[in-house]
Amino acid sequence: MKNTLIHRMLKQSLVLAVTLPISTTYLFADNNVPKTANLAMPELDESTAHNQFVTLTFHDVRDDVAKRGDRDVYAISTQNLGQYFAWIKREGWQPIRLEDVMQARLQKKKLPEKALLLTFDDGALSSYSKVFPLLKQYQFPAVFAIPTSWINGNTKDAYEAYGVGNLMNWDQMREMQKSGYAEFVSHSDDLHHGILANPQKNMEPAAITRQYFPAQNRYETDAEFEQRIVQDLKKSKQELDRQLGIHSMAIFWPYGAVTPEIEGYARKAGLPMSFSLGNVVSQADSVHTYQRALIMDNPTPEFIHQNMEDFIVEARAPYKQRKTFLNFNLAELQAPTAEQSDQKLGKLLDQVNALKTNTLLLNAAVDHDGDGKIDALFFPNSKLPMQQDLLNRTVWQARTRIGNRVYAQLPISLELQQGINLADLTADLLKNNSSLEGLIINTGNSLDCAIHSAQWSTACTEQVQKIIAIKERSKAQAHFYSNISNDNQTALKVNLTGHEFSGLKPLVTRALTASDFLYLSINPGQHPQSFKAFMSALKTLNTEQKQRLIVSLDISPNMSEKDWTQYQQNYQALRAASVQKIGLNNYQLQDGERVQHHLYQSISLNGSPLTYRDPYIQGGQ
Repeated sequence: MKNTLIHRMLKQSLVLAVTLPISTTYLFADNNVPKTANLAMPELDESTAHNQFVTLTFHDVRDDVAKRGDRDVYAISTQNLGQYFAWIKREGWQPIRLEDVMQARLQKKKLPEKALLLTFDDGALSSYSKVFPLLKQYQFPAVFAIPTSWINGNTKDAYEAYGVGNLMNWDQMREMQKSGYAEFVSHSDDLHHGILANPQKNMEPAAITRQYFPAQNRYETDAEFEQRIVQDLKKSKQELDRQLGIHSMAIFWPYGAVTPEIEGYARKAGLPMSFSLGNVVSQADSVHTYQRALIMDNPTPEFIHQNMEDFIVEARAPYKQRKTFLNFNLAELQAPTAEQSDQKLGKLLDQVNALKTNTLLLNAAVDHDGDGKIDALFFPNSKLPMQQDLLNRTVWQARTRIGNRVYAQLPISLELQQGINLADLTADLLKNNSSLEGLIINTGNSLDCAIHSAQWSTACTEQVQKIIAIKERSKAQAHFYSNISNDNQTALKVNLTGHEFSGLKPLVTRALTASDFLYLSINPGQHPQSFKAFMSALKTLNTEQKQRLIVSLDISPNMSEKDWTQYQQNYQALRAASVQKIGLNNYQLQDGERVQHHLYQSISLNGSPLTYRDPYIQGGQ
């Protein structure tokens, strides 16, 4: 039962990475950078029209899949799959092979218009009994991703996923391979499970997690991690090639969990093609991994087609997504025992879940004496003492229990005042927290000269350039170690004080690149004129520039009823000004009930008042 629960939680992390059912990928002949495209097939220039392809990911196929609420959210009914194949043929889509993708990647051929790559994961018996007959009927090729240890007797993980006796065998796969309608790729040998990821015993995807060894009170080293991943992938490839007489060339990562770091390990193992899940807009520099769309909830062809356009709009511009942030200091979760710390974490997650916000921002650093110098961090690192190993546990629980994306915050003063390379520290951060959504760099007052004036002095320009350089180096490290299925994003945090913000537009224009945001923190209770001046400066931005802003209001324990009413009006003004990402700074556990009662309507993303439940009616949290 415990292992089954772990498998479900890992699957849940996969769902969080891919929230919509369809994705499109481009193959550019000049640099192999994948990008998304409109499935309606708009007019495209000659260089791209023949190199786009849609990739769909299926799992089990059964005759008895429920229309809604099936026991396996990834299963599709035989009837719906057959109808979808008929739709593919009727609409003129062209199923392709992996070899076609590789040839386009090498600029040796062009893909057909409306190219479609059909993929089926895990080696379920239905791939042979249900899918293979349909492929022969429609003369479609498809790709099957096989966790080789499952086929060779690793029944534990396989039974948890599909039950006893529900996997293909090598003879069946050889028959499929010889037909010309099936290609087989690695789904790893034995990475399709969770491993211990922290002292609190969370199990996280084996391919991207540095394992925690409780007996030794340490994590897997970089060398140990690399050796484990490379050996597994080599074993998987060798077994596929030996059993099926093929030259396998791709890895389809379990749970879609892959980082640019392990892309390189796959190439070492002889697997040059890498496939993840999700959209790829914010990972354009990850040129070797293509994204796959996850099919779930037994969709009909009409439903799949209906969702295409909405997904593409979101995938092409993730900065448009609405988010509500709660900024929380991890220091509040500290406790003498792990059980006491977990009780605090549970209280936090319950409060956040009641608010129905979707993004947590965790302050991962601690300043013991308030002198502005960071003394310790809440994650394993090579630069400063670890105060307590809290970040990984909190990130994973927030993602799997309440579906929140999580950002970590570090101050730029670590580099500017303390001489610690922020990029190196970011590498340490992401190595043990690859599920983070992104990094918030708190610039303190170091960008005041830029935000307060539209005309920057030479010294101010140099300061901005220095900060941008730190951001870009840190962002590169974050991307290298983060899960490609996530939209890894970076934000510069600025504290707004004063009455003049004419530099807002130049700062947004010059300091932000792809996947960047400007996080603006303001206290309208203490500085009402600052909020008024900011709203005036906001009018100078266009819609896209506003969508790259995160605006959070500072709260404090001594706020009056008048203050809360004023904050409600402030949030209404931000919404009216088309700010899509708002939040609260300095959120504490003691604030839960007051925030719930005063600001729920302002910051909650709950779309239905019928599902609202006040968790404090029965005595509070």
